[in-house]
Amino acid sequence: MRSSPQRLAWTVLIASFLVCCAIGVGVPTAAWSFVNTATVAPVMNVKLQAGRTFAFCPPARESDARVVGQEGRALEEGCSTIVDGDMQSQALLTIAPAETPGDIMASVQLYSGARLVIEQARLPRFPDLTASPAVFILRLESGRIQVQHQRPPARSVRLVVRTDLASTTLDSGSYSFEASAEQTAIVARDGAAWVVSPAENKTIVLRSDQRTAVTRAGGLQGILPPARNLVINGKFEDPLEADWQVIADVSPRSGTKGTVSIIGSNGNTSLLLDRFGSGLGWGRTGVWQQIEESVSGRRSLQVRLEFAILYQELPVCGGYGSECPLLVKIIYTDRSGAEREWTQGFYADGIPNDALPDEIITAPLPRNKHAAKRLGQRELFESEDLLATLPDVQQIRSIWVYAEGHGVRTQVYSVELLLTD
Repeated sequence: MRSSPQRLAWTVLIASFLVCCAIGVGVPTAAWSFVNTATVAPVMNVKLQAGRTFAFCPPARESDARVVGQEGRALEEGCSTIVDGDMQSQALLTIAPAETPGDIMASVQLYSGARLVIEQARLPRFPDLTASPAVFILRLESGRIQVQHQRPPARSVRLVVRTDLASTTLDSGSYSFEASAEQTAIVARDGAAWVVSPAENKTIVLRSDQRTAVTRAGGLQGILPPARNLVINGKFEDPLEADWQVIADVSPRSGTKGTVSIIGSNGNTSLLLDRFGSGLGWGRTGVWQQIEESVSGRRSLQVRLEFAILYQELPVCGGYGSECPLLVKIIYTDRSGAEREWTQGFYADGIPNDALPDEIITAPLPRNKHAAKRLGQRELFESEDLLATLPDVQQIRSIWVYAEGHGVRTQVYSVELLLTD
């Protein structure tokens, strides 16, 4: 039996039409799907700031972890960072696009005892053609971190911090986390955070200056009372004279004194400590404020600073470790009524060695390690709980914020002394 030429022709025509439709629809769809789902890795780097820090990446194990130096170490998905909890230590993790590594999208300040894993870190390969977000998922296994998230205007970013007890999605802003086996504490310094307790399937939203906790025994605790800032005019929105005393010491007395001034306006003010130059000899430039607050029986006390070191003549903090471009000092009394000091220094140039110590060698033990910061960059610092560090503290007398050394220039955006009742 002969086949029909007409039937064959129609079969070929219909098959060709279907193939054409499949190609016309399928190829653009596949291409668009590729554009929407294709990702690349960001640039991630962790740097030592004080003490000792380790990092390792799979397939290496914790026993293979290597020491991280001030020059930093590149990380990738799956890598872990461990900040030594046996000594005062700090490290900084930054995440940025590969094409513009200077545009940091998220930074994580890690403090003593912190253990952080980068579970996921991906950027869209074609950010101008897709609405898919960059995704950064960090797991805090233990310890304390501070997260600063700056979402670029042209990008969508999903930043999540997970612990054993909570999962928190962060908007642009600044946040603090502290995790242990029994509790995760979360503070939204600035911005909004969506806190989920997976065990209860409950969610709350934190706004600026709000905090919460998720405990193993009690679950999500709701919005807790905020900490109280003991510092008046800590963002320098009002003239200094009413609340702060100015420091402008030099040696010899005929030397060049530094200047203290408020710069900026309209809610964007800061304090400039300026003694710019070289060969000026010793000087101390800054401010101090009387506090006179009893902290006996209170829950916690923390110092929080935002600042930028713009210039320093002496590397590290000089030969005695006391000449830093920024120091914060708390004067307090203990149970016996004796007056004592707690001091934290910061520097942005030089590497500590025997001739350039990273602590004030004339200070009584235990001494705080100075923290290395990036020159010209706005930085955050949040102390550990001083009520735990200084168990005999009874009364806070005053707080001092100053630059010491030869030539220095430092910009201070805010000073907080946060007391939780």
